[in-house]
Amino acid sequence: MCNRFESCSNDGTYQLVLENRNTGMEVVEYYCKAHLVLRVWEVERDDVLDVRDARALCATSEADDAASPVEPSVDSTGTSE
Repeated sequence: MCNRFESCSNDGTYQLVLENRNTGMEVVEYYCKAHLVLRVWEVERDDVLDVRDARALCATSEADDAASPVEPSVDSTGTSE
């Protein structure tokens, strides 16, 4: 499932957690790998949102995981899970 396009045919599902800098509220979005990269790029250019976490929920092949743009999950204290 991909928030960008429901009928997206790209592999894998990734969870993206964003935080609003003004309110502190977090929102969770789900994307395929390609649309996750696009969304992270959009958020980096945004003055209101910060990326808090991005992680793979399921991928269709191990080759996809090896080339994944998603870094290991780091919580808000800066420690890896």
